[in-house]
Amino acid sequence: MTDTYLRIQGLTKRFGASVAVRDVDLDVRQGELVVLLGPSGCGKTTTLRMIAGFVEASEGRILLEGQDYAGLPPYRREMGMVFQSYALFPHMTVAQNVTFGLRMRKLPRPEIEARLAETLDMVKLSTMAERYPRQLSGGQQQRVALARALAIRPKVLLLDEPLSNLDANLRQQVAREIRALQRAAGLTALMVTHDQDEAMMMADRLVVMSDGLVQQVGTQEELYERPANTFVARFIGHSNLIRGMLEGGERLVIPGATIGLAGHYDSSGDCTLAIRPERARICAPDDPAARITAKVEDATYVGAHVEVLLVLPDSTRVILHDPTDGGAARRFAPGDLAGIAWDLASERLFDDAGAPLAARSPVHA
Repeated sequence: MTDTYLRIQGLTKRFGASVAVRDVDLDVRQGELVVLLGPSGCGKTTTLRMIAGFVEASEGRILLEGQDYAGLPPYRREMGMVFQSYALFPHMTVAQNVTFGLRMRKLPRPEIEARLAETLDMVKLSTMAERYPRQLSGGQQQRVALARALAIRPKVLLLDEPLSNLDANLRQQVAREIRALQRAAGLTALMVTHDQDEAMMMADRLVVMSDGLVQQVGTQEELYERPANTFVARFIGHSNLIRGMLEGGERLVIPGATIGLAGHYDSSGDCTLAIRPERARICAPDDPAARITAKVEDATYVGAHVEVLLVLPDSTRVILHDPTDGGAARRFAPGDLAGIAWDLASERLFDDAGAPLAARSPVHA
């Protein structure tokens, strides 16, 4: 990557014999918002706290504009942190909370007042400077926490699950506000979340983590369309994963059936087929395009599509989204046989180690 502003190299954290984060490498451009995404316990928050300086790294470097920050205390890292709990001082007003970091840095009073006015205006809280946190809504408290981090004019803004304490109706609104502020200020930001929708909405790039390891780094489209392994395929969006034995480069054999693949692969042995629910179509069992026949277990109308649950001959369950097209789509009843069809662009095949396989050519019917 060119124009790297923040560089993480080999960042590792051990707690005794347990490794919470292992060998994380990441380059972040100036003005970019990068989201660390993964399930609980994957190491994303520990990674963020190592970058902030609240957790000491066991190994690795944290380079900001070429300077190694790994050995510096948090107050010297020039980073602003927004905590999951907001961590506002309940006995202080909004103004006192926002200027706390500035007062600790012993900035001149006129500069503190100027930054307070600028920051409160930025987060649209100018009229609430004398209120206390208990007098604010959850969304307003979140904006105070954000203003406090922005007031010190950080080189990097760090956000730890910033929307997790908001109700569902507020999350999208506040997510857009944070994204707009970050872009307007040209801030470099790292955010942690376990919520895929938040990550997809806010990120320039995503870092998907599992078991302390980075699984893939990329844009939303790259991770969704070209997952690096079966974990990413399952975690980003939803994928039906079907395990079987690849034979002849174009057939996946499962107990009781053979699936005709859309691509020809220069491989053999144990493999996993990943198909997204919206990328396959349900058809009649005798349709020539059907790659396998399955039994319908359930079909539920959910508005834009009918969610069809099917059972393959080996008892693997798969979900397909059948578009309703204004209510005219065919409904499948439990017990019906149905075919499943897809094209090469919708097919993802992974070897036994979870690495993606590239098709050498399409299989012609």
